[in-house]
Amino acid sequence: MKTVIGITGGIASGKSAVTAFLVKNGYEVIDADAVVREMQQIGGALYELIFETFGADFFLENGELDRAKLGKLIFSDEVARQKLSQKQDKLIRSELLKRRDESKQSIVFMDIPLLFERKYTGFYETWLIYAPRNLQISRLMKRNDLSESDAILRIDSQMPIDDKRALATRIIENCDTIEILETKLMKLLSELRKAGAID
Repeated sequence: MKTVIGITGGIASGKSAVTAFLVKNGYEVIDADAVVREMQQIGGALYELIFETFGADFFLENGELDRAKLGKLIFSDEVARQKLSQKQDKLIRSELLKRRDESKQSIVFMDIPLLFERKYTGFYETWLIYAPRNLQISRLMKRNDLSESDAILRIDSQMPIDDKRALATRIIENCDTIEILETKLMKLLSELRKAGAID
């Protein structure tokens, strides 16, 4: 029986640090954002969908997707965001579940930012990587070189992080150092071993 654990959180909450730790320790992580980027490459299913939906204006001269321009539209225009979301959700979900089912590992972690919004199910546990809103804003401004207003636009495009707290099996606070975060993760993995979820 395969154990599947869902990982989610708000933007800039620290999911990448969690998945990097898991990968470093030999666990398989299916990263939804990485899968989406792969599907957005020239000829990919999402590449074709975005072209059909928004046209050539959102592509660079070399044919690649203009991620910055698309991102600016999606995070500032609710109608455009919903239009794309409704069309691409089925394609992304199908690919993620395919990769989960094809995995040969006994435990698989799935990093899905919109896990609760898109109502993904079938997890042994769901982990919410949590950081308070003010910390999300400052991290996002620094990481993506955004203004405060642009950072807030991106954060507000997602379900509020505090609403997600009520839906998660475990809440992993990520407000301190990477060392403190990794100590919390080691403790969680130890608990999973004791419960028989990890060989």
